Amino acid sequence: MFSRLDNYILKAFIPTFFICLLIISGIYIIADLLQKLGEFVDMGGDAFGTGIRYYLYLFPVIIFQFFPAITLVAVGIVLVRLSKNREILAMQVAGISLYRILAPIFIITVFMSFASFGDQEWIIPRFAERLETLQQTAFDDNVSKNILVDDKENGNLVRIWRYHKKTQTMQSVFILGRYENKKKKFTISADEGRWLGNNTWLLNKAIRHVYNEQGKWVAPIEQLDSFEFTSTITPSELGEIKLDPSLLNFEQLKELCENEPNNPRNRVLFHSRIAYTLTHFVLLLLGIPLVVGFERLSRNLFLRVGLCVLICGIFYALSFICSSLGNIGALHPILAAWLPHVIFGSVGLLFFDMMRM
Repeated sequence: MFSRLDNYILKAFIPTFFICLLIISGIYIIADLLQKLGEFVDMGGDAFGTGIRYYLYLFPVIIFQFFPAITLVAVGIVLVRLSKNREILAMQVAGISLYRILAPIFIITVFMSFASFGDQEWIIPRFAERLETLQQTAFDDNVSKNILVDDKENGNLVRIWRYHKKTQTMQSVFILGRYENKKKKFTISADEGRWLGNNTWLLNKAIRHVYNEQGKWVAPIEQLDSFEFTSTITPSELGEIKLDPSLLNFEQLKELCENEPNNPRNRVLFHSRIAYTLTHFVLLLLGIPLVVGFERLSRNLFLRVGLCVLICGIFYALSFICSSLGNIGALHPILAAWLPHVIFGSVGLLFFDMMRM
């Protein structure tokens, strides 16, 4: 049973959370809408119906992505208000420790973590196919983005940032060649590529690194104006509508990892899905001390809330960098998924221990 103190804090937190959820989701949708404004104008009378369906399918994805950040910002606003009104000080004078004051915050965070997990496991996969189909047919203008394909026959992993289906051209191509022992054989980075036929792609402005069987780089670096690359990957395969692995539930993602064991992106997503359950707590451990733990910040309301937003931004940026390195094989999938949590969690525990209770 919650005490009167717990109920008071939760009644302040829950409305604040939903307000933050609507504001942050609204900002994301408006920014995305402005980016796709040209496509909506071209749709004419179908624009309204298409937009409603698209953002209804997208909304659970937005919630899942920003759930930890929204939780931290809402907690920060509530604690700032309580601190500004001297309510936290009054509670401490009455003999209630800050740990006890914060207890309902961490309890509700457990429920938030379960809610985000349920969103990813049951709600997002239900609309994943319709969202992906609508995304690729209505907005991409026959352009597929962020494609990762495993050429198993040749032992190559190919990552393409943009693929134009009509012209059969690629932009920002990265190819990782592997020996039979899975060590790096070569890497190729190219600005552009186009289909020549007969299992051949022509890459332009390419840079090639070669490695020995131990995975050590062998000099020199090759800079090529054009390079013909042989691969079993064809335009028809790249043009298929495929579900983004991030939209799959845990079991589907696990099955995908088993079917494509040499694809590091799936393994990074798999471990990131596990690590994500702790994201709420990691951000709270680091954010709460900056809101109520240090007296130097107690007089500046906007600075404390701004620090919560900054912490979220840094965490998501570091997670993106680690995931990108893991996707190209430069970082082990487990390390790519857990490194941001280890770094932020360690610093958060240190800050939390330094707070004046």
